[in-house]
Amino acid sequence: MPEVVVKADDRIIERVITEKGFLSIGRTSDNDIVLNHQGVSRQHARIDFSGDGPVLRDLQSLNGTYVNSQRVEKCVLKDEDVITVGKFSLVFYVDSKLAMSMSDIDGTLVLQSPELRESREHTGRNSVAETSETRPIPISRGETPASGKEQR
Repeated sequence: MPEVVVKADDRIIERVITEKGFLSIGRTSDNDIVLNHQGVSRQHARIDFSGDGPVLRDLQSLNGTYVNSQRVEKCVLKDEDVITVGKFSLVFYVDSKLAMSMSDIDGTLVLQSPELRESREHTGRNSVAETSETRPIPISRGETPASGKEQR
């Protein structure tokens, strides 16, 4: 299963593992990866998983989408490519080691960093406001993922 590790200032904010046919990236809550920052368009980019491999498409965003520091409109992603959207870095992995160990879970899985989880418990909101906003996506069997022991 593909994995996207979302970072801000070299700190992992969340890990998204999916079996869906695509991942949407943008500022609004209807995206799979929500990046709450003014430099990110509402519907910024999309990764499509098809027979041609994972393809990143910029959705005519104002500030552009970059892969390995090159602005792209459309790009076939490779393992460990770094996607830059606004001030965020999204590291793409073709196959997640964590996903392989959790292969009986269907759908999309979002793992938040311990710091983000703890700050939400104490404040009742996201302490990295203006950095990111995550929207957990239900796991089909109602299982809880193991705490992020394995981070890249």
